[in-house]
Amino acid sequence: MFVKAVLWTAFFAVHFNISIMLPLLPFAQHDLSLDSTQSALVLGAFPAAALIGNLGLGPLIDRFGRKRMMILGAIGAAIAYLLTALARDAAMLAFGRALSGFAMPGIGASVFAAIADYVPAEQRARTSGIVASGAPVAFLASMSIGVWSGGLLAWQVPFVLLALLVTGLGFAVATFPPPPAHALATTPVSLRLYRERLFGASLETGTATMLGGYFCWAAAIFVFLGAYPSWLVQHALSSDGAGLIGALLFVGELGGLAGALLSGRLGALARHPLGLCAATAVVLAALATTVPLMGGYAPGQAALYVGFAFGRDLMLALMLGGAMLLVPAARRGSLNALLNAT
Repeated sequence: MFVKAVLWTAFFAVHFNISIMLPLLPFAQHDLSLDSTQSALVLGAFPAAALIGNLGLGPLIDRFGRKRMMILGAIGAAIAYLLTALARDAAMLAFGRALSGFAMPGIGASVFAAIADYVPAEQRARTSGIVASGAPVAFLASMSIGVWSGGLLAWQVPFVLLALLVTGLGFAVATFPPPPAHALATTPVSLRLYRERLFGASLETGTATMLGGYFCWAAAIFVFLGAYPSWLVQHALSSDGAGLIGALLFVGELGGLAGALLSGRLGALARHPLGLCAATAVVLAALATTVPLMGGYAPGQAALYVGFAFGRDLMLALMLGGAMLLVPAARRGSLNALLNAT
């Protein structure tokens, strides 16, 4: 239970970090007098650095072990969050976000690989679902904490809290036993290690298909989430007010939490968890097609979004957990990093 709690906290911290900047940005804009170009730089700094960080750290996670890289990632992230909280201009704020983008993959790309290291095989599917539930919880928490702290306290507060959280996470991971020897790559740190772990894995039939499917899932999810709230506000529920729309989205994310928590049990009923992903993808496509047909009927939109969020987080848990079954233990960190980079 301790290992599961620590890995859940790690996944929560990863997704809280991703989403917290959105509700805090208006307050940072006001405090630091950021223009639109500077705001775009601040928002873009993290994902740009995280892409490089995932590809750079993934093979090292396989080489040195999930435990060591999570500790180093926690140290780097704690420093990044404190620098972010101390920012007094756009450049320093963007630097802090970029530094967190380089550091957090040490944690994020290790989580599901670590499940395979420390959790018995018969419990891994359920554990993957429990750990993945950290994502919808982080989204719900970041939206409320971001607005509350930005409006009533200071926009820097969540970053101080994150620094404390990842510091505690680092100490907790330090108590883990060393990873099994077979879970570590033996290739020295070199171009060969990166070629084997990144290019080799991405070209193998099973993992290449997995990466392609994950890309399609991610693209569809982000397009939908980018369009849906704006469509509700500007068209479908424009006369109902932001309060109702916010409540609708909140209830929908509770569906996402349920999907993640039930993924282990539902995955156990299927022959292979990725097969259930395929069936869920068809249902999500049908739900997305139904959204405009439901129009301005708020209860119908709420029900559709609950179903969408349920399927989205069910698929996330099954894909990340199922992907670890496709490769040997010594390749799981790299594959987790490739998925994150995707």
